[in-house]
Amino acid sequence: MSRSSARECLAPGTVVAPGEVLVATEIGDPAHGRLDCPAAPLVGGLLYRRGVRVRYAPVPRSADASQADDGAALFVTTSLRGDGTATAIGAAASSVDGVAMAAARSAVEEWAAVSGTRRLLGAVSPWCPGARRAVEATRQALAQGPVYVCGQLMASPQASADLEKNGAVFARSLDDVPAGATLLIPAHGVAPGVRTEAAERGLTVIDQTCPLVAGVQAEARRFAERGDQVVLIGQSGLAVLPAILGEAPDHAILAETRAGAGAVQVADPRRVSYVLVPGVPVEDTPIATAALRSRFPALRGPDPDGFCYAASDRAETVRTVAASSDLVLVLGTEDDPDTRHLTALARSNRAKANVIADVTEIIPSWLAGVSAVGLAESTAAAPGLAARVTEALSGLGPLSVTRRVVSTEVTGRPEINPSGG
Repeated sequence: MSRSSARECLAPGTVVAPGEVLVATEIGDPAHGRLDCPAAPLVGGLLYRRGVRVRYAPVPRSADASQADDGAALFVTTSLRGDGTATAIGAAASSVDGVAMAAARSAVEEWAAVSGTRRLLGAVSPWCPGARRAVEATRQALAQGPVYVCGQLMASPQASADLEKNGAVFARSLDDVPAGATLLIPAHGVAPGVRTEAAERGLTVIDQTCPLVAGVQAEARRFAERGDQVVLIGQSGLAVLPAILGEAPDHAILAETRAGAGAVQVADPRRVSYVLVPGVPVEDTPIATAALRSRFPALRGPDPDGFCYAASDRAETVRTVAASSDLVLVLGTEDDPDTRHLTALARSNRAKANVIADVTEIIPSWLAGVSAVGLAESTAAAPGLAARVTEALSGLGPLSVTRRVVSTEVTGRPEINPSGG
């Protein structure tokens, strides 16, 4: 997958300070005209990790040493994209700074050595359709004035910060919401008491509760009203839990694992029901439900048509992408639980997986011998990072981009596609 080493030439009119390397964002080439340099962040990141001061800028002109006698030393190599257009990788340094020149040459040559034709399997969105609809509804409502969001939206920190900048207020309780204000209920819903209080205070409510969440709330309420102990099979910490627990006060208990299901205590073993909490992969729940059924043979469960498959489909999509990739780049931060979860999913399919929070963190050796790269986007990924990674990799040779999504469709439930595809 390698190509020729970097060619040394001059960049007339380009000045680079000693101790600095200028990473070219575009290069004026006498033979090809203006060449884009989409891989510039990869070159800059490599230099930065080596302690080199980096500056990004265009190099308007390049010429052979015999044609010019001034300007910075420029190291450059070119390749073709899939559409036949040429791109370049270039870095310049002062011609009297041997250390910077060596660093510039080395960075260009290392990326040139791992350039070639590749496939990229694009990232699936970490946000389900309900979460995305709630964010979009907030943006639209802000056009009419301030919007108070009940709790938090399921969105990246950057997206939430952008909404705040435009007038959204994330309220911890209705005490933070003035009378007559507009209140948005996010996709994970709220407890019924919140709705009652909002109506009593005359708030204008924009209800963006996901239909699947609303369905689980209705089931929990129905089970509790007939006197059942309601077991919620899910995970602690999920934002949706208060909305479901609030529908079955004094009747609901959370069981996260088989052991949790085995520890459930009820007053009447003949009156036990369970619901699956949205946000948990459906395939992770049978062990807990089997443990419940072994103890309570009369156990009643939810309508399978109401199951949320978003988490299942996302997990299976990552596994499928990993199975077809030599390397998976997990977009997120090392300390984020969702990032760690996606990394484990990718590695469970024997793919190499590396976490990056920024495109500049990609290392050349990761791509050696790699012809297929997968992307897995965590909830901690910076907005637009997948697009920036795709653009940077396109500067290393022909890149075909595909998107592989596992999607579960429940017949007769047209109101929402739970897979996020």
